[in-house]
Amino acid sequence: MTTCTLDCPDRCSIVCRVEAGGIRLRGNPDHPYTRGFTCAKIRRYPGRLASPHRIREPWIRSGEGFRPASWEEALDLVCGELERVRRDDPRGILWVRGAGSMGVSKGALDYLMTALGARGTRGALCDGAGIAAVEADAGRLDMNDPLQIDRAEAIVLWGKNPKASSVHTAAQVNRARSRGVPVVAVTPDPSPVQGLADRVVRVRPGTDRFLALGCCRLLLDSGARLRPADRAANPEAFEALVRSRTAEEWLGACDVARADAEALAALYARTRRTATIVGWGVQRHPYGAENVRAIHALAFVAGTLGVEGGGVYFNIPSSRHLNRPRPSTPAAPSPPLLLPALARELPRARPPVRFAWVAGSNLLNQAPDAKALAEAFLRVETRVVVDAFWTETARHATVVLPPALWLEEEDLVGSYWANVVGAVRQVVDPPEGCRGDFEIVAEVARRLGVEFPFPDRDAWLSACLPVQGPDLEALRRRGWAVVPWPEVAWSEGFAHPDGRFRFLEAVHDEPSGPLPFRFLTLIRPAALHSQMLPEEQPRPLEVRLAPATAEGLGLAAGDPVRIAGTVGELEAVVRIDPLLHPGCVAVPRGGWVSLGLGVNEAVPVLVTDLGETAAYYGATVRLEPGGG
Repeated sequence: MTTCTLDCPDRCSIVCRVEAGGIRLRGNPDHPYTRGFTCAKIRRYPGRLASPHRIREPWIRSGEGFRPASWEEALDLVCGELERVRRDDPRGILWVRGAGSMGVSKGALDYLMTALGARGTRGALCDGAGIAAVEADAGRLDMNDPLQIDRAEAIVLWGKNPKASSVHTAAQVNRARSRGVPVVAVTPDPSPVQGLADRVVRVRPGTDRFLALGCCRLLLDSGARLRPADRAANPEAFEALVRSRTAEEWLGACDVARADAEALAALYARTRRTATIVGWGVQRHPYGAENVRAIHALAFVAGTLGVEGGGVYFNIPSSRHLNRPRPSTPAAPSPPLLLPALARELPRARPPVRFAWVAGSNLLNQAPDAKALAEAFLRVETRVVVDAFWTETARHATVVLPPALWLEEEDLVGSYWANVVGAVRQVVDPPEGCRGDFEIVAEVARRLGVEFPFPDRDAWLSACLPVQGPDLEALRRRGWAVVPWPEVAWSEGFAHPDGRFRFLEAVHDEPSGPLPFRFLTLIRPAALHSQMLPEEQPRPLEVRLAPATAEGLGLAAGDPVRIAGTVGELEAVVRIDPLLHPGCVAVPRGGWVSLGLGVNEAVPVLVTDLGETAAYYGATVRLEPGGG
């Protein structure tokens, strides 16, 4: 029995069986959240371990290509270059650690680099704007236990496609509908949520805040009060904002019909047990934090916060119940670089970055302005990439170090959805030439003479467990631990010093962008970002267009088209989607640049209003008939 380490909120408990034909995985029926089933991403994972594409030994750049090397040679090169740059100026060292695996053993890299005084990054490629929004409103990041969704009397999927991002949430919604619970979905892309919602409200991309405020105005116009005002610090300012435009003006700004908005507002007015599940795409716009804050405000004034079966579900800190070991004598910290703007910041860094270490991230595929970032990355003298496959980032490395993967090593993992900690067990041995991230870092620390008081992996994992929780062996015997935490957030007040909620008091108009269509790069149901084998990436790239969009451009289904952004372009074929909002075009994200599927080559550097998050969905493009 183990726990999935993928960057997914479900954090499944998995029962593993090693058979003659390979590894068989199924969801643990005894786990309170997994409930006996799991997703296609997990079921396909054993294929990654055995894939012929997997890197099974270190590689060192040689001319225009690479040559295999021993671990001794590779680490000699890595440590020699790392020590050379460290002596000159540790600010010349940059490390980027992504969430390719959420296991806490990967945090050993942070420990080492902090001890060296290296540069890290700030900001996020995923959820930072939404986190900052919830913190601004409530004082800290929190939400109801997700099992409270089972007690909801109404559900709103706001920008959330759980069939692709969280199959267990999708199952909860389906069970609720079978009990007669009404479900409304708010999205610019209705197709993925067909069959999951009773009503779909189609909204113009990036304008969710106007719909939320429009619903508040409808509630006010119907005679409702903004309740519970005594739990808020600034209700008068928020009511002034809501009344600054008529309902028609708010709804006109988001392209939502009044009947749809009235149905949504009536849902919130009907019961305080309305669960609002917010997708991360809502906050990947230039004013993404405003979107989340406005949705949060609507849920507050409807009285759904601090209520069983109600609440707003975004996420919780994945490390809330785990410790993060830190060096006892860290070096002076170096100023971090802004992660979503790394294509712009890396070439401007002073002193220049001379050594880069990237782990758990296909950075050059997933970050905005991918082509410019790749060019900047190549100008770094030494580039160490820890990766199991020849991703775009690995292909630009100086040294590639192959790691052990999930099912091949012991670990621990927290959840950013539920208050649980899971034991990650080794099911099979890694290939002979692969090493765990922890062991790689520990060896580098030893060679550099850096204090690293963890004699083995178990010592590190034990240091990560909270003192009041189970010890490592007890957790492994059980498989997981539910950590005591209030099941209903905010029932006793909010985390601000005065215990009151903070409304947003102003909103910005949505920027139009230099090109005609918003470019939505959306999650794939069967893959997590770029964690796909080459044969799992369908080609050519498909771009979905609304019928009116296609007709206006003289395009038909199957036609070749060029997607041209402000920083790059892609080639695709047209697929007609009658439900998609006509102001956008949509493609699946995660495909590799090397296969012509890297959508972030057309996405410029844009940063959200709060949280320093990549505003991917603020990108605009034009479409040109033709292409290869």
